[in-house]
Amino acid sequence: MIMHVDANSFYASCERIFRPDLADSPIAVLSNNDGITIALDSICSSLGFRRGDAYFREKYAYKAKNVAVFSSNYTLYADISMRLNLLYSWYAPETEPYSIDESFLFYPDWRNISFTALAQELRTETLRQIHIPVSVGIAPTKTLAKMCNKLAKKYGGVCSWQEIDGEAALAQYPASDVWGIGHSKAGILARFGIHTAYDLANFPLDKAKKHLSITGFRTVQELNGIQ
Repeated sequence: MIMHVDANSFYASCERIFRPDLADSPIAVLSNNDGITIALDSICSSLGFRRGDAYFREKYAYKAKNVAVFSSNYTLYADISMRLNLLYSWYAPETEPYSIDESFLFYPDWRNISFTALAQELRTETLRQIHIPVSVGIAPTKTLAKMCNKLAKKYGGVCSWQEIDGEAALAQYPASDVWGIGHSKAGILARFGIHTAYDLANFPLDKAKKHLSITGFRTVQELNGIQ
């Protein structure tokens, strides 16, 4: 089994560690030269702001809506990421950092345990020890684990492939959102009538390899639970 752990609104959450007074306030993080917005928390996003917004255009709108604005601090973010991965290593026999705010945790031989309970404990401890909220997706493959992570907000921060209707989840999940597909490959898939993850899971492997390369071939396999 595999867990995919994603730190929620990571840059904004890191800044909030030292500003607990901003617990319920919108936060935006800017690029090195304060040119554009590179990260937002969910509150800020709900106000209509987007990543990539030019700061000089949004400066007064941020002020009007009481958005706390920070210049990026990559030294801080790297340090918090290292601390998170150290904590993850206590919860899994093998870990693989994927990006500064995402990691995979592997459980190759674990049986007869509640991965959902383990994930909930992990979420509790990351918040208690490091003050960073995380969401967790649990599945037999990386692709499905990342998909479950995106669904986790509907399930209290943890989503396990074993505990949901997988076929229904695939049918409601856009193919363009599948890890490794993106909008460019989604355009290719649309020509074959493939619009959802369920469609993609049923795409013949020979065609997947021909039109999506070996990466797409593996993606189709992983959507079928084959790592």
